[in-house]
Parts: sequence; structure tokens; C-alpha cells
Amino acid sequence: MTTLTATPQVVTPIPSLSSSPTPSPDPSRLPTPNGIRPTVNRQSPSPSPTPTAGTASPLALPKTDQYYIRGSLPNTILAVSVISAILGAIAATGLTSAAQPLSQYIAGSWARPQLGIYIAAVAIFHLLEFFTTAGWNPQKLSIDAFLLNNGKQYHYAHALGLTEYFLVSIFHPQRFGSRLAATPWLILGKQHPTQKLRMAQLTAGESVTIIMVGSQIIRSLAMIQAAQSFSHIVKNKKHDDHTLVTHGIYSWSRHPAYTGFFYWAVATQLLLGNVFSTIGFIVVLSKFFSNRIVDEEVWLVKFFGDDYVRYRTRVGTKLPFYFSA
Repeated sequence: MTTLTATPQVVTPIPSLSSSPTPSPDPSRLPTPNGIRPTVNRQSPSPSPTPTAGTASPLALPKTDQYYIRGSLPNTILAVSVISAILGAIAATGLTSAAQPLSQYIAGSWARPQLGIYIAAVAIFHLLEFFTTAGWNPQKLSIDAFLLNNGKQYHYAHALGLTEYFLVSIFHPQRFGSRLAATPWLILGKQHPTQKLRMAQLTAGESVTIIMVGSQIIRSLAMIQAAQSFSHIVKNKKHDDHTLVTHGIYSWSRHPAYTGFFYWAVATQLLLGNVFSTIGFIVVLSKFFSNRIVDEEVWLVKFFGDDYVRYRTRVGTKLPFYFSA
């Protein structure tokens, strides 16, 4: 009789896309390629392994023995997302240029510059949500970081805004050529009697565009400065890497990401010339952020105690209709 000896199976470690300071999940619960679960020594923790070809640094993609990195481009999650966006923009620009005669025929009078700026602003907003997470908060990086599944109400709101824009374009296009649209809101320079200076004026659309871009910068900067302490979801549990951020833009507003989004969203509707949608955005977003800030600060006080209470007393939200301020 021949005795068969089982050949020991080697379990291949699964590379991680991030290096989180929080405890790793139980290895016995992780799937493995051959179905065998590794045994866990619960008596004494094993020392931290030295990074190998199968592991990844906090901001780098996992390495592999199947190819060699040339080194001319950073092998990071942020670099991949930026390159993808650039290539997508180049492709979209080329296709748009090729289809320009057709688009002019189909678009007609409603294809105004502000509509193009609005569409670009929305796309850039979602890209920057992913970029800032990939670059400064990779532990929370996932497909959800694009915020494309940001709730039905978010998509309904933008759909209603576009609906109002198109209805006005069809039934009352004179609004876009009205005196209000051509009246300068900001005067950057004045004619000096002794100097030949040209008066620099901005139209309403240009002013709103500046507000929209500035608001986007505020939100993205807030996510960058908060880094791993930022989350798209209100947390009811404090992690080891969650710290109280009070410097930079957080010394101006204690919720700059909310403040930036509020002004950005309202500016998108002003840019389209919407009246009802602008009012709706202001009312709904004011109530939403009022409730969200109240709920979030309950946990922040539990996490940071008197430090957050003093910070909240010293720094406001800069939201114009914060009902609980």
C-alpha cells in the first residue's frame, strides 16, 4: 500500500491598496486564492513584515513581479486618476471638435457658454472628490469617493435645475439677453483722471463663475488639510488617525467642506440663470447642513471634549443660513 503525503499549500498574501493605521482584519476571514485560510497565532503578535514586491506604500499601487516600473511616472493612486482624467478630457475634446457641426445643428440657441461651464464644473467637482481622497486620504479610497451615488435627492436637484434652464430657453429666451445679465456686478478698477486706465468690469456670469471656482477651491483645500480626518460619512466612532484640525482654512470655518459645497451648488444655479432652483438650493441645503452639523458635532464633542467646544465657540461655519448657529 502506498501512503500519500499531502503537499503543504503556500498561501499567497493579498496586496493592499492602502496602509491604514487601524488594526488589520482577522486574516482567517480573508479570502485566499486556493481556498485555504491561514492560521492565526493569537498568543503573540507577529512583527511587522518588511515591505516586499507584493506590498504597497500608503500612496502607491501594489507592485508585482510581472513588470518593472520605469520610474518616469509616479506609481500612485493619485497619478493614475489624474492621467485617466487628462486622457478622458483629451478624448472628449477631440470628439466634440469632430461633432461640432452636428452639435450646433442640434443645440440651437440653448447651447450657451454658461451651460458648458456648468457641465464642466459638475464633472470637475466629482473628479476632485476622488483626487483629493486618492492623494491625501487613501485609507478611505473607493469608487464611492467620486460621490456619484450621493443620494437621489442630489441628482433630482441638478435635473430640476437643468429642466428650468431648458424651459426658460424655449419659452423665455429673452431672460439670457436681459440687462441684468449684461450689468457688471464687480468693478475691479476705475478711470483715474490723470491716467488712461480701462475700467475692468465683470458680467454677472463671470462673477458667479469666480464664486463657483473659489467655492470649489475651499472644499478641496478642506479635504486636503483634513487628510485622513476627513470623511464623506459622519463617523460615530473615533479612529486612531482622527485628529482635530483647527489650522489653515479650518481657522476660518469649522466646516469648510460644507461651506464650499453650499456656495458652489448655489453658484451653479445662478450661472444657469435659474430663479426657482436657486431659491430651492438655498433652502434645502441650508436645512440639510444645519441638521448634519448638529448631528456631526455631537460626535465631535464626544471625540475631542472641551477642545472642540472651545474651537466651536471661536470659529463659525460661514454658512449664511445655519439655523442652529
